[in-house]
Amino acid sequence: MTTLVASEAHARRGGTAVEGCNGCHTGGAAPTITIDHSPASPAAGEAVTLQVTIQSANINAGGVYLRTGTGRLAPIDGQSTHLIDDRQLVHSAPKRASGGVVRFDAQWIAPGAPGGVVVEVWAVAANGDNGPRGDGASAANTAFAYGCEGTTYYLDRDGDGYGDSGVPRVDCAQPADHAPRAGDCDDYSVNIHPDQGEACNGRDDNCDGQIDEDLAVTTQYEDSDGDGYGSLFGATVEAKCPPDGYAPSSNDCNDRSPDVHPDAAETCNLADDDCDGRVDEGVREVCGVGMCAREAIACTPGSCTPGAPSPETCNALDDDCDGQTDEDPGLCAPGEGCPNGTCSGGNGGGTPGSTSAGSAGGAGAGASGAASGGGAPDEGGDSGGGGCAVDPRGGSPWRLLPILSPLALLALRRLRRALTAR
Repeated sequence: MTTLVASEAHARRGGTAVEGCNGCHTGGAAPTITIDHSPASPAAGEAVTLQVTIQSANINAGGVYLRTGTGRLAPIDGQSTHLIDDRQLVHSAPKRASGGVVRFDAQWIAPGAPGGVVVEVWAVAANGDNGPRGDGASAANTAFAYGCEGTTYYLDRDGDGYGDSGVPRVDCAQPADHAPRAGDCDDYSVNIHPDQGEACNGRDDNCDGQIDEDLAVTTQYEDSDGDGYGSLFGATVEAKCPPDGYAPSSNDCNDRSPDVHPDAAETCNLADDDCDGRVDEGVREVCGVGMCAREAIACTPGSCTPGAPSPETCNALDDDCDGQTDEDPGLCAPGEGCPNGTCSGGNGGGTPGSTSAGSAGGAGAGASGAASGGGAPDEGGDSGGGGCAVDPRGGSPWRLLPILSPLALLALRRLRRALTAR
C-alpha cells in the first residue's frame, strides 16, 4: 500500500506495496477514491489511461498503490509514480493536493485477446504535518472489459449461482468461480442465497434481511432422542418452528436412538438404521462370483459362504462361477454359437435339435424337435410353438430365456435338471 510517513521513516516516502494503509495512517477521515479509464470501451491491445482521484477535506498530499490482474502498467511522465512490476505501480513521491484533490495518472496496455480487468487502488490522504497521525486511508476498485461490450459477474465462492455484490468483475465471458447474479448475503454457504426457501433455523436463508419469516404453522412431532426426526407416536404441537424436543417430521422409526433416522447410514448391525423397512441392505459381506454369489447371513467375519458352481450352459449367466459367461465350447449344437445367452446360428431348416426359426416351418420345427427329443413341454403347456430353442443334449425347450431374471433362470435350470433325472 502507499504510505506517506514522517521524517523518521523517509524510506517509505516513495511508497510501498501493502493492501491497506490504516496500520500507519490513522486519525483522519477516509478519502474518497475515484477510478476512471479512457477510452471507456477499449479494444484488445489498446493503451488505456487510468485516472485515480483522491479527495478529502483535510488532504494536503496523497499517495497511491495501484494493481491490476492482467495486461501491463506503465508510468506517465510527471506523475511521480514508478513500476514495481508490469502489474503494480506506486507513487515515487507524495503528490501535493489542489483544492482538496490529488490525482495520479498511469497507462495500462490491454492484452491482445478480449477479456476483462480489475483495477485495485489503495490510497492515503495526508494532512502534511510529516507524521502519520491525522491521515486517512481508503481503498477502491473498478472493473471493465476490453475488446467486447462486457457483462458484470460476481465472485461466487460457494457455487450457488449468486455472487458477492461487493466483488464485481466485467468480462467478455463468465469467469470461473463467478456468477451473473449478485445478492448473496453469505457467499460461504450454498444453502443461503436469494432463491433459497426460508427455513426455521434462526438464519436469513433468502437474503431479504429477515429471519424465519413467513413460515406456516405446522404440526411438530416429539423428538425424544434429539436426532432432528420426530415420531408419529409421540406428542405433537402446532408451531412455525419446532420447540426444543420437537421436529417437523414424524418418520423416525426408533425415537430412542439418535443413530437411527431416515438420513442415517445403514450399517451391518441387524437393525434398520435408515428407517426404510429393510435391514442391513447393501452392507453385508458378499462372497463368490456369478451364480455362486451369496450375501452373508450375519455381520460377523467369515459368515459368508458362496454357492456351489454348476456346469456352464448357454444362458448369459456365469454358471460355473469362474468370472466368465457362456465360455465353454459345445454349449450348443454343432455350427451354433451362444450370443446373448441363446443358441443360434444353425441352418434354420427345422430339423430336430435346431435352434433357428428362420424358415417358414421354423415354429413347427421347434415343436417337432421338442417332441422327438422327448423333452417336457414349456411352463405354459405349449409343447412346441414359438421357436423355443432345443437343448441338443437333452431335447428340452428351456434354452431361449434371455428376458428372464437370473433368479428365474436359476429356478428353471433346477426344474430342467429334475426333469432330466427322471
